Amino acid sequence: MFMEITRFRCAQVVHFGPGAVARLGDEIGRLGAERAALLTDPGVRAAGLVEQVLKNIPVPVEVFAEVEPEPPYPLVMRATAFIKACGAQVVIGLGGGSSMDVAKMSAAMTANPGTVADYWGVDRLPRRGLPVIAIPTTAGTSSEISPAAVFIDPESRTKRGVNSSHLLPMVAILDPELTLGLPPHLTASTGMDALTHAIEAYTSPRASLLTEGTAERGIQLIGQFLRRAYARGQDLEARTGMFAGCFFAGMALAEVNVGAVHGLAQALGGCFPVGHGLANALFLPYVMAFNRIACREKYARVAALLGEPIEGFSLDEASAMGVEAVRRLTQDLAIPQRLRDIGVPRELLDAVAQSCMESQQRVLGNNPRAVTLAQARAILEEAW
Repeated sequence: MFMEITRFRCAQVVHFGPGAVARLGDEIGRLGAERAALLTDPGVRAAGLVEQVLKNIPVPVEVFAEVEPEPPYPLVMRATAFIKACGAQVVIGLGGGSSMDVAKMSAAMTANPGTVADYWGVDRLPRRGLPVIAIPTTAGTSSEISPAAVFIDPESRTKRGVNSSHLLPMVAILDPELTLGLPPHLTASTGMDALTHAIEAYTSPRASLLTEGTAERGIQLIGQFLRRAYARGQDLEARTGMFAGCFFAGMALAEVNVGAVHGLAQALGGCFPVGHGLANALFLPYVMAFNRIACREKYARVAALLGEPIEGFSLDEASAMGVEAVRRLTQDLAIPQRLRDIGVPRELLDAVAQSCMESQQRVLGNNPRAVTLAQARAILEEAW
């Protein structure tokens, strides 16, 4: 174990800490850009964050504020046309994972032919596009340091991804002050998204010494700070701790990928309108319970990282404590506990299970326990 050569990728430059957005102008200058395009969503603009960021951009900039939650891939082509029309030389993605994914992919499409659908999968983008500066306003997706972008494919009604080193942002700016106004329910779902990344990366069959270390630190920090950030959104220390936890989770995620939680969440997201973070948060305890037989040592460690006193307990008991610690965290954050609580009809479960097996094999193959169609359907039934 751990004897293979492993790869580790991240944004070229990362600025971290309260007030970090003030470094934006310096980075635009370093990249030599004389015009910029800023891509975001209407909610971020309504919250006043666009104006806050624009004050730090020293060159002419045009704003595209049409990013949708769980964006369909044709939206990327509209954003690409916008970037080309305004003559931008750098693309700034501001917002949650959707805005950053659209920014990354549309910047890449300025230099590559066809549409996003031509590049589904791993390492299929031939060229890097315009440089991207990613500025997250949630501590959740880690898209700012990730080589992946995920979109809805309207034709197949599935969520699909593009993964390429050409999608890595040149710069990531992690300023926790931009998250102080994030509502509690979004703090909860995005924070649980980050925890899902950390746990699934930690238990991945491809885990390495480097990814295990960053995943462990991510789990510990999120366990320490997520409840505080949820309960008191203006707690800057908690917001900073969440950004750090999300960063470490994302560093592990970028190399070893995710597992069945994401497979089920992405299949559900293609069939039913649910936010990615919420779907991950809801599925995480159920998939952990299913996976526990395959990774008891690591789940026992998860329990300890989340503050559970595991000394004196058997490995089986300690690993079960890891699952229950995650379940209690979702309950404290008022995450819905059942699919029916968010309106998913029971008759949809067969289609979600089938879609998961057909469209999510890349992540299912990364799960610590093999998943059959019948088992996927059983997890969905348990979660319903």
